[in-house]
Amino acid sequence: MDGLTCNGDEFSLDCQGLVARSRQNSERAEYSKALATLRNSVGRFSGADRLRILLEIASILGAQGYKRDALETLTDDVGTLNNSLTLEETCLSTQMKMETCLLRPLVTTSFKMAIEEAEVLRSQTSNFAATKDLNSAMIETALTYAKLRFLSCEYHSPVAHTELEAIISWLLPTFDDLISACRYRESRKIIYAYGVFLASAPKLGVTNVDFQSWNRMIELVLSVPDAPPLMKADVMAQLAMRADDELDGEQITKLEEDAIKIYNAEGHLVGAMDVRCQQISRAIKRDHTSLSDEILEEMKGYFEKYEATESLVSYQTAVHAMLAHIPHWLGFDVQLQLSHINDELARLSGALLISQAVRFRLIAQWLTRSGAAPRAVEASEAVYAALQDGDCVYFQGMAAHCASQAYFQLQDHARAQSWAERAASLWGRGFPHLRTDATNILLHAKIGPGAENMEAMKDVISFAEAEIESDVNNGFMTHAQQKAEMIIGQLTRLRSDERYQWMDRAEQWMKNDAASSLEESDVRRAALHQLRATQLGANIQSTQAEAWEPCIAVFEDAVSLYMKHKRLLEAANTRMMQSRAVFRHFQLSPLMELLQRSLELMDISLDLFKTVDNVAFITLANQYRSSTIYTGWKCGWVSAEAVLAALRDAEEAWARQRADMTVFASLEAVSRRQQLTSIKDLRDVYQLAFSVCLESGKLRELWEWTQRGKARSLSDQLGVDGIIPADLRKQALDCPKRKDLIQKSEQLSNQISSSTNIARLRLRGELDAVHTQMRADPLLNTILDIKNGTPVKLEQIQQLALGMKRDDPRRDIVFVDWVEYLGHFWVVLLRGASEQPTVVRCSPSVDDVVSWKQEWMDADPGQVSALEEGDLYPEDDPEFSLRALDGLVAPLENLTQPRDLLVFCPTGILHSIPLHALWVASKTLILERNPIVYSASLTTFWQCCDRARSARRLVPASDEMENGRITSGNWTFAGVFEPVPDESFNPKEQDRVYSLIAETAATLKATSATGATVTKKHVRESLEDSALFTFYGHCRLEREDLAAQGLQLADGRLTVRDMFDMKLHAPHVTLVACDSASQGIAAGDEPLGIVTALLCAGAGSVLGTIWPTATRAGRRFMTQLYRRILLHRANGGKAGMIDLAEITQGAALALRQDMDTIQPYHWAAFVLHGSWAMYD
Repeated sequence: MDGLTCNGDEFSLDCQGLVARSRQNSERAEYSKALATLRNSVGRFSGADRLRILLEIASILGAQGYKRDALETLTDDVGTLNNSLTLEETCLSTQMKMETCLLRPLVTTSFKMAIEEAEVLRSQTSNFAATKDLNSAMIETALTYAKLRFLSCEYHSPVAHTELEAIISWLLPTFDDLISACRYRESRKIIYAYGVFLASAPKLGVTNVDFQSWNRMIELVLSVPDAPPLMKADVMAQLAMRADDELDGEQITKLEEDAIKIYNAEGHLVGAMDVRCQQISRAIKRDHTSLSDEILEEMKGYFEKYEATESLVSYQTAVHAMLAHIPHWLGFDVQLQLSHINDELARLSGALLISQAVRFRLIAQWLTRSGAAPRAVEASEAVYAALQDGDCVYFQGMAAHCASQAYFQLQDHARAQSWAERAASLWGRGFPHLRTDATNILLHAKIGPGAENMEAMKDVISFAEAEIESDVNNGFMTHAQQKAEMIIGQLTRLRSDERYQWMDRAEQWMKNDAASSLEESDVRRAALHQLRATQLGANIQSTQAEAWEPCIAVFEDAVSLYMKHKRLLEAANTRMMQSRAVFRHFQLSPLMELLQRSLELMDISLDLFKTVDNVAFITLANQYRSSTIYTGWKCGWVSAEAVLAALRDAEEAWARQRADMTVFASLEAVSRRQQLTSIKDLRDVYQLAFSVCLESGKLRELWEWTQRGKARSLSDQLGVDGIIPADLRKQALDCPKRKDLIQKSEQLSNQISSSTNIARLRLRGELDAVHTQMRADPLLNTILDIKNGTPVKLEQIQQLALGMKRDDPRRDIVFVDWVEYLGHFWVVLLRGASEQPTVVRCSPSVDDVVSWKQEWMDADPGQVSALEEGDLYPEDDPEFSLRALDGLVAPLENLTQPRDLLVFCPTGILHSIPLHALWVASKTLILERNPIVYSASLTTFWQCCDRARSARRLVPASDEMENGRITSGNWTFAGVFEPVPDESFNPKEQDRVYSLIAETAATLKATSATGATVTKKHVRESLEDSALFTFYGHCRLEREDLAAQGLQLADGRLTVRDMFDMKLHAPHVTLVACDSASQGIAAGDEPLGIVTALLCAGAGSVLGTIWPTATRAGRRFMTQLYRRILLHRANGGKAGMIDLAEITQGAALALRQDMDTIQPYHWAAFVLHGSWAMYD
């Protein structure tokens, strides 16, 4: 093929004219016209003419940005080519095949086969020898091959730089020959490609491309009088875009002005806008304050024009330039919007490789915010899974790396380590500079959980030394120093003298590092200053100011270096550490001015953290700030109001960090929020607030803090799909602007629930933007508070109490919280619509209750508890087991009235105690005196009551089915009482249970199912479609994993995990099953179990058992419960309402009257959670 020419003379005049007209349009960005010209005519051509036109169509689509369409255009015809081609056709078919080799990895992220095919084509053309003869097709083919190899080196399989240099060695002489031959169009393509190779050269080690050669090429084109004007404008714009560090400002400005003049004179649709977007992005790079509202409005206008002209590449280039130059800490909402546009443009292009690059930019933006790590986890894992079909090692490693960073931010060190190891393994095959990033995170993760003493540090140090040696040998001095800094930091925390040796090593590496930029060197120097200052502060024992001056001075040096390069996050962290050093000085010398200085430094730090919007550090700074102000309050220098405000800021920062956990699946969301709530620092916030309120007599504030601290994560999850109260919704929908925001929010929420994890990342960002607008409106802000589970306010509880009083005027409602403080339980009680709560300390102590539970309720597997065995003493004897706990409810004797409805909100260990089985001071059973409903918190109770009232249904009159599904509003009964391995089984008891279910359902005109028909599908559908659902059977309890707890059904277990994924419509659920109401309680006072799962899934109320019960007790309770419901209906009910609390009370007391079930173990097992009523 050496002698092939294929330079255009072989094509028919008709074909040449058609292509020429098309190019006139495409070169002015009139892509639609250009494509229409070719597509309307391609069918009448054959042979070389047809191939030429198809190549031109693909070229225009590629230039426009539609990579997938370009690939499909070529592959549709490549597959039809046969071996009997003319020389011209063979030449063009080779070009087509090479183009597909380049497009395929762009579209699919798969490189291996494309590289192999490209190498075959290269060998068939004798290494593109025909380029020497200026063979047009071979020039295009060789250029495409070079692009593919550079792309492969960046994302798939790097090769030696000498190999790449050989691949492009023909560019400069060929360019000169093309210019001499006046072949300007091909010359421009070489200029464009050379610019791309020049940008990649430093990373790939390529040395035979340089700016001077590129600039010479461009100047040569500009000096040719008859070169096409648009070509001159294009190369001017290219030079201006890439020459920031090579040309002065005046030269760049002149190039851009000249290019704009040509574009406007030649009628180019978007050329002038392209250049203007470059100017804007450069201005932002030089001075971020130039990012004004006026500039954003100008860019918006350009984006609209790009969209109207379908100029995808220009649009992408403009967005990318903006994103590249906006500092990561500035204008997060703007960056997010630009990233979403970029993601959509990448999707439209059909280039999966580009799409993934864009997504990683978006993930990185979420990671900079720290508190948004759950979103990064979701997206990173989804992208990693999507990339498994390809072989793009670069992006596979990047997905694993992002996941490891996100998990590290979430303090899930095990998963962070696992993903970091995966990233290091993937990148170890050819990306050593990236692998060292992964090993940095890996070292962070190793230090995180298991390096709390020097013995545990041995393996960590051994790993660090091996990786540092590797980094030093590879010339990655910055990474070696970063690893050393991690080790020094941990050794400093452990007060090990080894830290001094490591400091010396790190400083030596820094001195020997000649390759790093000035910024990198300054940042590493600042980091060492920070570490040395921390060490100095830890060793000072003097109270004298002079002794602390060197420490403070070194901190100041670190801050100056960080601020020099606008490293705001690092500077803020240093200020925070400096504040803690000053606070330590205060501890040695308690002077007001030292405490004030510590607070001033922390405020500076907090302001900087807010500037970069790093949620994790905002939380930490608020934690330190509140404890500092609390110290001032204890010293008498600060008011109670000031310290409570600081503690509120700290708690809200924690809440913000928790709120984003809803990104995870429901069960993991609750579990992870539990982990955050269990953190001692957060529990300390609540304890400090309780202390301030109690000592200052601020009882209303104490009640509010109690609600903040009670099971906030369950409330968060309940609110996610919360029903907006009808009155609020009507007010909002009456206003067109509010209506539009609500509808956008709901549409995005629905899209998120039905989208892939990858798509959710963008959608969640859009939803955040809508919520930001909603927050500015007081009414919409209230609606968001409801949906986000914001702790209930006193006014809301008062309104709820008034509504409940209207439902049943015979009684009042009393809200009873137990709080743990200083080793004792305190009752925080609020009567109905009262303005002032009551706070009383009660007995026994926390330790006494823990000991009682261990003695009476805990049992080894296979054994029964002492409570189940029964007490030797009668219930009214002081020695009866439960009498030791009566002090927990004793204060209610004088604080409540008989018949009052009591809402019990226990805390910690009290979630496991049958508080309703205790006696008040008059030796009266509290359950006999009052109906009782339990709730994890009053916020949860308020939400459940609101949910139940908002989802009223009619009680069914028949058991008809509709389309195979239970009609919404039905009451449904189900039971599974079948033989289970290793457990006793009584067929007669089975008959009794199944008969009871059938009879009860028939009496209540409800549907029923038993045995083999009660499958997971049946129960799921029944729960989702019924107003009342009752299950009788077994609950399998996994003590080590409450999430695996579940109902035993005909085809397996319906677990807590399964229930979290349901979408219920406020049904009441009765579970007559052992341990069905058993809740695991985290240190942060948050429950997890079947009740939590059902309430989070949407149930209005759940009645279950808190320990295993005998089947006879279950049958008798069920009989009593539904007998009372039937009686209630026969008597006409109360205002269309079923009082579940009163009916549960009556059923339990009826069991207590029966000698067979008189022991509390039988009748006290049944408890009601959530709403106190359901509505007909």
